[in-house]
Amino acid sequence: MNRQVETPTPDNETQQQNPDSVSDGEYSDETAAWLARTMGAQLENSSIALSNEQYDRARSVLGDDYNERLEQYVEVAGDTSSEADDAAAREFEAARGNQQNFTNEVQRYRQQYAAYQAARETGNEREARITARQMERTAANISDTRQRLNRNFEQIENTTTVDLSEGQGEINETTANITATQSEVREETLVGTTLTVQARDSTASFSEPGTITGQLQAENGSVIADAQVELRVENRTRTVQTDSNGAFETRYRPRSARLGSQSVEVEYIPSADSVYLTDNATFTITVQQVTPDVTSDISPETVGYGDRLDASASVTADSTVVTDIPVEFVMGDTAVARTTTGPNGSVTAAVRVPASVDDGDRQVVARIPYQDRAIAGSQSEHPVVVVETQTDLSVSASRTDDGILARGRLQTVDGAPVANLPVRLQVGAGETQVVETTRNGSFRAVIADPQSGESVTVTATYDEPRSNLGNATATATVGAGAGGGNPPVGSGSDRDILIDTLLGILFGSDENPGISFGNGVIGYSWLPVLGGGMALIVVGASWFVVSRFNQSEDAETTAPAGTVDSSTIEPDQLTTSSDDTGPTFEDRVDTYLDSGNYDAATMLAYTVVHDELVSENGISEGMTHWELLQQSRQHDVSEELVADIETVVEAFEMAAFASVSVDPSRAEAAVERAREIRSNGTK
Repeated sequence: MNRQVETPTPDNETQQQNPDSVSDGEYSDETAAWLARTMGAQLENSSIALSNEQYDRARSVLGDDYNERLEQYVEVAGDTSSEADDAAAREFEAARGNQQNFTNEVQRYRQQYAAYQAARETGNEREARITARQMERTAANISDTRQRLNRNFEQIENTTTVDLSEGQGEINETTANITATQSEVREETLVGTTLTVQARDSTASFSEPGTITGQLQAENGSVIADAQVELRVENRTRTVQTDSNGAFETRYRPRSARLGSQSVEVEYIPSADSVYLTDNATFTITVQQVTPDVTSDISPETVGYGDRLDASASVTADSTVVTDIPVEFVMGDTAVARTTTGPNGSVTAAVRVPASVDDGDRQVVARIPYQDRAIAGSQSEHPVVVVETQTDLSVSASRTDDGILARGRLQTVDGAPVANLPVRLQVGAGETQVVETTRNGSFRAVIADPQSGESVTVTATYDEPRSNLGNATATATVGAGAGGGNPPVGSGSDRDILIDTLLGILFGSDENPGISFGNGVIGYSWLPVLGGGMALIVVGASWFVVSRFNQSEDAETTAPAGTVDSSTIEPDQLTTSSDDTGPTFEDRVDTYLDSGNYDAATMLAYTVVHDELVSENGISEGMTHWELLQQSRQHDVSEELVADIETVVEAFEMAAFASVSVDPSRAEAAVERAREIRSNGTK
């Protein structure tokens, strides 16, 4: 039976003003209450549509209209007399995301269940087991999302007058049905397990590992005997052999574990087509610290801006190589690379010398960025000479309606672009404005014109005090009355802008990232290598675009508007919001996990964590993954959350840069941490 909650409208609440027409502070409390009831009804209608398996309807109810009401609510909440409205706004936003995730996961589960039934009917037991295991993960996601969604609903009810009990009832009933279904699937296809572990030794260190014993049993009491089974201990997996009693023994060699008494988690990881379910247990042991030896080397020993520096390091402890440990290379105050030691305990990195390293006698430091961990923070230094590189700065200027338009470029004397550095602009003796160069070294800014049409000089200056780049200054003169208004379309100025844009597309800029080939990005420094042929192509392409641009002034083309016969569209299609066009994070990450693409799942998990930290904690987007972790600590992120971020970062390091793929358990751990961070935030 199709049901829905009535959405409040100005017609059924005559005292309510239209939110779009209410002035600041006018009727703010009443407006906030109406908006809250409206969004509450939409949340409940989404839950009802989901229970009726109307997935598109469940999503579209929380589409553009909900977003618009939420934006209005956030604005009005700032004018109300209650601080609770600000908290409610955050809950309404979180509830929308969790409700959408809940819808996607429920739809995925029902699709998986249909595939499971089909496999059972055709006698394909292996496929049935694989699908049943995927359903286990989806059912767990549904249960977790239900809890988060119920918390959102409860907070909304506590901070507003909205009653969401019907929506909560629908969510709980949907979850209960799936839980019951999965229990039946588990009973007929999978076998539960019980893992027990204990530490035989009271202490463990990298040099003197602790011995861990355990047993693996099936839920009916029988043992999983004489089998090779995979265990994940913290973030590392290993294969152990069970004996005739299902017992096993392994060693715990801590690396990144914190010092002192620690509870260490062990998880049994069955294969994708195994009949057995996973289980986990913990043991307690005291972790002791070992100080490793770090040796390093670099080549060449004299470098300048943009030069390649080959760095290597090896880590040992008591003559034993230390694998899977992060090592970062630092020049000055800049971490130029970070990687993880391989099977032989060594790392290599090829880096480009950044502008932020001051010229002169410097040190390249190879260090383990640990503190109070089983492997102590240790480092090795190697001298390097950084020479100054001269720069070339150019600037042009013209008057527009908004002020003086200054454009230019910062590059080395050899023509290599200098990106992401500040250039100071000044008109006459006026105030200084700072603009940052783009990826291709260009900059562009509109400066206030204090001279009211008189002749002025525009000065551009680069003079960073701590840099290996030499200072540079350039000037441009704008004549009295020169320019005025925006340049006419097709003028020389516009042609320059078009050429700059084309160069940006070819070679990279903030607006147009460079075209990638393999792992690199073509930049201006490649022009000498590519030779005159590429230069001709660039010039020819620029001329062609400008010519086509000029021709477009003389002719316009229009395309006939398309028509849609609504009688051929299903109801769900009519209500689907326009912004609901692509797969969500949950869709994509589960697809990757289900298909065994663990590297892609891990990198997607890192992207989610990165975006959360950037948006919620003000961390810069341009940082490496290891710098992101370091900045998390400096932005007062809790220790528990930092540990979760570190799990994702370490998995991403392996997925993105290691020669082998990240193992399934590590990928799933990273995805789970990303889900929690995405749902709960980083504050």
